[in-house]
Amino acid sequence: MTAKPSLTRSATLNFVGGILPMFVALVTTPIYLHHIGAARYGVLAIVWMVQGYFGFLDLGLSSATSNRIAQLGDAPHREREAVLWTAMILNAALGLVGGVALYALMHALLAYFDMGEALRVELLPALPYVACLVPLSNLISVFNGALVGRERFGTLNAVTLPVTLMYQLVPLGAALVFGPNLRYLVFGTLVAGVAALTVTAFAVWRVFPLRLASGPRRELVGQLFSYGAWISVTSLAQPLLETADRLMIGHALGPQAVTYYQVPFNLAARARLFPSVIARTLFPRLSALDAASGVALSSSVIRGLAAALTPMMVFGIFLMHPFLSLWVGQEFASRAASVGETILVGIWINSLAWIAACHLQATGRPGIVARLQAYEMLPFLALLWWMLQHFGVLGAALAWSARNLLDGVLLLHAARLDARPTRMLAVPALIVTAAYVGTLVFAPLTWPSIVVWLGMTAVSLAWSARTEPRFYARVLELVASMRNYTRRWAQSQ
Repeated sequence: MTAKPSLTRSATLNFVGGILPMFVALVTTPIYLHHIGAARYGVLAIVWMVQGYFGFLDLGLSSATSNRIAQLGDAPHREREAVLWTAMILNAALGLVGGVALYALMHALLAYFDMGEALRVELLPALPYVACLVPLSNLISVFNGALVGRERFGTLNAVTLPVTLMYQLVPLGAALVFGPNLRYLVFGTLVAGVAALTVTAFAVWRVFPLRLASGPRRELVGQLFSYGAWISVTSLAQPLLETADRLMIGHALGPQAVTYYQVPFNLAARARLFPSVIARTLFPRLSALDAASGVALSSSVIRGLAAALTPMMVFGIFLMHPFLSLWVGQEFASRAASVGETILVGIWINSLAWIAACHLQATGRPGIVARLQAYEMLPFLALLWWMLQHFGVLGAALAWSARNLLDGVLLLHAARLDARPTRMLAVPALIVTAAYVGTLVFAPLTWPSIVVWLGMTAVSLAWSARTEPRFYARVLELVASMRNYTRRWAQSQ
């Protein structure tokens, strides 16, 4: 049997690969806003969002590829390669169909969004570029799925970093060179997509590896689609649940309001790096474990993730307004900070639910996740529209977080994990809620606000230390080593 890589090592690699692009986004977002303006950035965000939504035409094949390859374990290499070639051909065909559908749909969406005639004229010539992004994304996703299934996270993250940099920097470079026109921005995204596919394919060829030992097999089509069908429902529902707020904001309030929502949303959503890293690491391992071992592993992960995330969320809720003020200006922060604070509350429960969803999907029950999200869709859209009409962009954030609360409770119950880890979430839920109420009651950076900030952070740290004493001990060791290093450095000067 080939030894499995350490989960800690894999999670560390995924974390490093995920956090570095965050800094690029922090640097480039103000440059985008300054150079192309809030309205044009809002339109570009909508284009990226709609194109990403068409990733549902992957029909779950990338996840099915990961799941099947992980289950094959030490089977002959030709078995794994047959899975990959079959998924690649299917995904390429689905991507071409999706690109044509997106091209037709974008003409209808241009009439839906109140973006103004000038921006509409800029975007029209770029629609073929938008359509070409769909098959590119489909192929990249199945290549990534193959690497995940083999737990080759070092290679995957070595590829992900330059790919993310290209997606962030190439469109911006096109705007800086040719001017802030949506046509050049979208073309820059297409160039980045072609480069990303080339880099990813080369990495898979070398380390998966692809040896042309076996080709696609007809019998694998049914196996992949039988698993991927439910994943595709999730892929269809999840982006809509995630992006309907911006679509409705763009229609009701215009693209500039999308920017006031999108920027703090993106900032708050960076906290989902942790559950995404853990879920990506766990998925292939859970796919290969027996039921009892999978439950034990997922339960301990949820407990540890809650202990790590709760202090971070409390600190981040109070930090949102000061950070936005320094990052994009006081006026922008006054409009957007409450959105980011509200989104962080929803992300706390969403992060824990992410692990429960990963457990269900990896252990052969993706239909539960898909059905729950399908049931949530219509009530969420109705609540979102009502809240948006009455409370503006803040109402959209409140509706998004409320939906995540319901989704989290249902997924944690459906996963049927150990009872103790799920019951213990009541205390950190109260802590996060109290921190959010504190930002509503007290003005940012006033003495009452600072006192509540420090007090709630201390309470959350105490709860985390009691829940995960080993994690707390490691943090103390790290702080002590940094203090000793600082003392030695100061003495040497």
